[in-house]
Amino acid sequence: MASFGEIHSRSRDAFQSIIARLYKFALVLTVNEELARALLRSTFKGLNLRKDFAGDERDHLIEAFRRMYALWSAKLGEDPNVQKRCLPEPRLFTASFPTGPLAGNAHFAKFIANMSSSQRAALYLVYGEGTSYDEAAEVTALDMLSHMKLLARGHVALSQWLDHRGLSQEYDDAAPGQERAA
Repeated sequence: MASFGEIHSRSRDAFQSIIARLYKFALVLTVNEELARALLRSTFKGLNLRKDFAGDERDHLIEAFRRMYALWSAKLGEDPNVQKRCLPEPRLFTASFPTGPLAGNAHFAKFIANMSSSQRAALYLVYGEGTSYDEAAEVTALDMLSHMKLLARGHVALSQWLDHRGLSQEYDDAAPGQERAA
């Protein structure tokens, strides 16, 4: 049988792991460090991650993602201009690709920052966190078909950006998925 110290240590380590992952998710949703920290604090106020956290870490993580997404959606519902007042910080996405042709690409970072938070969340959950489609749909409170459509729109937007704007030096501020004016 594990001692109290071992259980406490495992629980603390799991808790530290979830904090870093939730902060990344908050950054994906808000695209702003100040808003992300506030969202993280709000999420932890509502979570009960004490003694029972030593259990299934994956369940706790999905629940934390779900609560964070719900809080962000509620915040946007209450104040749709919150993202206009707290400007997006595309630089948050330049470190996402440390190597390869997109490494440090400010244009790509700006494109990602201009996607809707629901598209960024869907893409991040599936590709960044490795959640299943079912888990990601649960987090975003969508049925599976709606979630798959959201992912597909994200794929199309990324594909169009890479095809039309790609790695060129030219970039305009068109919203993701919109064609550049001729």
